[in-house]
Amino acid sequence: MIPDGVTPADDKIAAEIFGVSVGYWQDRKHWTKIRGLKLLNRKGSRRRLYSKEQLLAARLEEERAKAVNEVPRYDLPPVPAGEHPDDLLDLEESLYALPEDRRVTVPTWKGYRFGTKTRLPEPDFNLGGEKGEDGEIVGGEDFWRRRTILDWDANRKGPGNPLGRPVGIKESHSRPLNPQAEERRERARQMLKEYPTTLTAKMLAEDLGVHPVHAERILRTARLEKVSELLAEEPDLTVEDVQRETGLSVTSHARKLLDEARQAGAESQ
Repeated sequence: MIPDGVTPADDKIAAEIFGVSVGYWQDRKHWTKIRGLKLLNRKGSRRRLYSKEQLLAARLEEERAKAVNEVPRYDLPPVPAGEHPDDLLDLEESLYALPEDRRVTVPTWKGYRFGTKTRLPEPDFNLGGEKGEDGEIVGGEDFWRRRTILDWDANRKGPGNPLGRPVGIKESHSRPLNPQAEERRERARQMLKEYPTTLTAKMLAEDLGVHPVHAERILRTARLEKVSELLAEEPDLTVEDVQRETGLSVTSHARKLLDEARQAGAESQ
C-alpha cells in the first residue's frame, strides 16, 4: 500500500536517486542498509515500493556522512500509518479493502480487471509503466485509491447489494466497452480461431499495432473466453484439452486458465 501523502518509488527511481544502476542497487540490496527505510509493498508482490521522501533524505544523509567521514545517522520522514481514503492499493490490496462479505476469490477479482460484465474502474495511478504508441500505458503496476474501490463496490450491481440486482437475478446487459478496445478484442477472437495453436502475443501486437505487453493481455482474455465456451459444452474439460485448443505449451498456464474459467462460471451461477 502507498499511504496518502507519500510519493511512491520503485527500484528504478531509487537507483536514480542514489546515482547507481538498477542492477547495482538490486545486487547490493542497498535498501537493507538504510535504517528506518520502510518497504511499502505487500509481502509477495513483484515490485519493491519505497517512499521517495525517505529515499531522498537517506541519500542526503549518506552524502553528508561521507563528506565528514562518519557513519550515516538516518533520520527519515515517517510514513503515515492507518487507513486513508486516498491510499493507493495494488490489485490484491484493493480486494481486501472491501468488507469481507463483499469479497470474491482472487482469480475472480483479477478477472474483473479487464472483465466485460463486472469490470473494475480504471486505475488511479501506474508506477513504472510506459506510454505505448496507441497512448495507453503498458507495463508497470496499477493502483487504485481506496475511495475509488469502495465507491465502485457500493454502486456496483451484485448479490447482496441493495443498490444492485436482487439475489438470483442476472445482469441483463454487459457494461459497455470502449469501441476501440472491443474492436481489438474481436480481432483477437478472430485470430485465435484462425490460428488456434500458433497465435502469439507478438503476432497479435503486430496485427493490432499495440505494445506486446498490451497484446498479451488481450490474447489472454480471448483465450479465457474460449476456454469458458469450451467448458460450457464440456464440463469435464481437461488441461490437455485447453492446451490443444489454445496453443498454450506451458501446462501450469493452461491449468490456471481452466481454473479461472471454472471459477468465473461458478460465480455467475
